Amino acid sequence: MSEASSSRLLYRGSLSLPDSYILLDGLTFSANLLANKDLLHNPLALALESMRGRPSLRLKGTESLKNICIDPSDDVCMDIHPSATLSRVYFENMLCLSHLSPDGRTEMGARVALGDTDGPATTEILIFGKAHSSPTTPSITIRVARITPATRAPRPDDPTPRKPPQHLLTRTQSIGELAANTRIKVKGDESEVVRRAREVMLHLPNSKSRGRGKDKERGSAVFKVPTLPAKKTNHAPEADVFGPLSDAKGKARAVDDGVGDIEQENKSIIKKFTVRHLDAVGVSKAHPEFKELFGFVYRGTTFALRATIKKSSVSALALETLVEAHIKLYVTSPI
Repeated sequence: MSEASSSRLLYRGSLSLPDSYILLDGLTFSANLLANKDLLHNPLALALESMRGRPSLRLKGTESLKNICIDPSDDVCMDIHPSATLSRVYFENMLCLSHLSPDGRTEMGARVALGDTDGPATTEILIFGKAHSSPTTPSITIRVARITPATRAPRPDDPTPRKPPQHLLTRTQSIGELAANTRIKVKGDESEVVRRAREVMLHLPNSKSRGRGKDKERGSAVFKVPTLPAKKTNHAPEADVFGPLSDAKGKARAVDDGVGDIEQENKSIIKKFTVRHLDAVGVSKAHPEFKELFGFVYRGTTFALRATIKKSSVSALALETLVEAHIKLYVTSPI
């Protein structure tokens, strides 16, 4: 495998500075496939590849390697383009002027977040330098590692796992066999109450006998399951303190029927008066305008008597006057 095919391009873009519009551009992140052949087991490489399409990553600031825990096993490197002057000056001042630890790493690094939020699900990486000894000139390779949660040191109050005592175990007996073979021993001189309680618990009816509703006899005890009461189909009407509801409805209906009878009787009389007076002026039922004239006279008279037509019988004199007045409005001379 050639050197060009040994690296996989993960992300190419820039870093956005906090509280500024300046970008550190010309950055390329790549993974060494010689050390990590399976990318599915390289979480940092997958996280950087998921950032493809974003113009920049969020730079959070500088961080000391002593204060955080990193996982450098993913073998991811970063390169800076020669034309990216601002990016070269930034990382040279941060990495080249930083002190080196005994393992060759720089004490300071750049902390970058792979996302827009600062939550536990956001992956954060650290860009740091690692020195390489050379016969001619020492060089620094820019490495990238994933920041991992810090491991907690054990505390005095942490529970300590305990082993079972050795005298309870034999040479051919394991812990599981010891627990399976252990049984509670019952003393021979148990009381009469305990014995009877055990017999009652052992002779309880099973679920099938309870579901079928049959008696189950075990010894001298009989367990009977009561049957459900029959559902009542006919319910007697409950007495109402205000009297039967049907009587109240009947009385209201009787009052309405009385009012309706008076109104119908008055309307019938108005129709008779209208037909008679129209016939007197020459408008019989065979006349072509009889229906229109009858409707005008009848509706006008009914509307004029709307206040008393439902309460009492209409006076014949008042009805005679109203019908004649309406006919005079529509028929000026005998037709």
